[in-house]
Amino acid sequence: MAIAAAAGSWIAANAAAISAVTAAGSAMMQGIQARNAAQAAETQRKQKNASALNSMQDQYSQLSGAEKDSRQRAVEESMANQREYASRRSKISLMAAASGTSGLSVDSMVRDLRQQRGRNMNTIITNQDIELQGFRNQAEQIRVGTAARTDNRKIQRPSWAEVGLQTGIAGVQGLAEGKDIQESLGYGGDPAATLKGGT
Repeated sequence: MAIAAAAGSWIAANAAAISAVTAAGSAMMQGIQARNAAQAAETQRKQKNASALNSMQDQYSQLSGAEKDSRQRAVEESMANQREYASRRSKISLMAAASGTSGLSVDSMVRDLRQQRGRNMNTIITNQDIELQGFRNQAEQIRVGTAARTDNRKIQRPSWAEVGLQTGIAGVQGLAEGKDIQESLGYGGDPAATLKGGT
């Protein structure tokens, strides 16, 4: 019982210091944990954004390849249309020369052939425009999707000064609470008497 009384007296006499150190230590740990949590959140945010940007670049690369193929196909179709026109025109000219035909009937066939070539070119150009518009729409969807997945918020990380300030404030509050405990125990008073209910 003497040991308990001695320990109680020591705790009562040092309650303010014990309370101050405990509160300051707790505040310091909370500050360090807040800094670590903010750092982890910032690292995760950066990784998520990097992943979104890499995904966007991959999608743009695939889209660019498809657009290049589409343009190449339109050029090839245009050249095939021109070759078809030239081949058919030379056949008309050859048949006209072989049969001795000239004049309006040959001109009419050549005009029809030119009109067909023009209609074919319009179809090629229209199809190309539709495909290119589709690529522009897909590119915009990729951009919007990436923007939606990108995290641009600022992660607030407490500075060491803020942690120190909170630690100091908690220490002062702990000291005040400790002094209240000391006063309730009779300022270095008899903890045994306090524990017995003041008898």
